[in-house]
Amino acid sequence: MASEKAKEKAHDKLYQDLNNASHIALDTLDPLHVLASGLDYFLTSAYASAPTVADANALIKATVKRAKEENNG
Repeated sequence: MASEKAKEKAHDKLYQDLNNASHIALDTLDPLHVLASGLDYFLTSAYASAPTVADANALIKATVKRAKEENNG
């Protein structure tokens, strides 16, 4: 099992890579297209990876709630 420091480093690298990929896509694509593509990719991944549809729905709901609270007060 990876250490907490290794997990944090991987988490930070994932966000950095996603940010870089988004900026590259935004050079050519409309921002809404980039956002919709990212959401579609990760929603599809959630349903493919979760043990059940209910688990995927719970993960998605919790993630949306957290993002709203962190970004909209």
